[in-house]
Amino acid sequence: MSFSSEIKTELCNLPLSSACCNRAELAGLAALCGTLLSESAGGGLRFRTENEAVAQKIETLLSSLMGITAKQRRIRKKNEGYIYTLHIEGGEGFVRLMKTLGFWQDGRVKFCANPFITAESCCRRSFLRGAFLGSGSASAPQKSYHLEIETHHRDLAADIVQLFMDEQLAARSVIRKSNYVIYIKDSEEIADALTALGATDSALNLYYIKIEKNMKNKINRRVNCETANLTKTANAAAQQIVAIQKVLRSPLSASLSQGHLELAQLRLENPEASLAELAAMMEKPISKSGVSRRLQKMIDLAEGL
Repeated sequence: MSFSSEIKTELCNLPLSSACCNRAELAGLAALCGTLLSESAGGGLRFRTENEAVAQKIETLLSSLMGITAKQRRIRKKNEGYIYTLHIEGGEGFVRLMKTLGFWQDGRVKFCANPFITAESCCRRSFLRGAFLGSGSASAPQKSYHLEIETHHRDLAADIVQLFMDEQLAARSVIRKSNYVIYIKDSEEIADALTALGATDSALNLYYIKIEKNMKNKINRRVNCETANLTKTANAAAQQIVAIQKVLRSPLSASLSQGHLELAQLRLENPEASLAELAAMMEKPISKSGVSRRLQKMIDLAEGL
């Protein structure tokens, strides 16, 4: 199951709230996954969703809030899954529903977040929950952080952005292929939004995955750093060994002090030892910088041959 499906299943399993919040949630659903039908198509409103739990939620809200039973259809998709539709025919019941949801303006329907419907914070969050159930999606947090709601209606997109802002939630909008997309990309803000919608388990899951990702990234960075340091040390040791062997085979070896000869022999016998370890192995221990200077002198002598 995708992360979006997990969120929607959690939201759909929430118990019904007060009448005002149920109305706001149904308004969000109708505005985002509802389509007005022409007279030739039977008129009225058609809900469309690919999520069975969302279809059941719409049916429950229509029945409990309005006493309406919609005509349902389930259409199999070409690849897999189904498309669920609920049709409310035009007429008195349709007009009453549009007025109840705040969409009926001057004798016509306009999908919007009516201020009368979303006056209270609980109702604003319910409308946003319905909007996400209607056309929202969220990327799997293992891959990226992205939550969005998509609509064809410009004014509705502006209303949704404002509702997020009223709830102290950062959201932005952008046009994508003639549609308006309201999105949140920051992981903390997505978790806050999910909590506001009521998907607390999904928000906690996002936090858990984020912590796990951060730990893995931290471990990877440390491993990469240590690997780079080991590679650097190994390359330096190889250069030192080549230089020592070259100098010891040359007449210059006779001019080396006992300390240089001892260190040269220790490096040949301990190619993986660090400078600090070589310093501790000396008969008369010297500093790490002292070891570095002596080995550098061997390299300089070798380069001069």
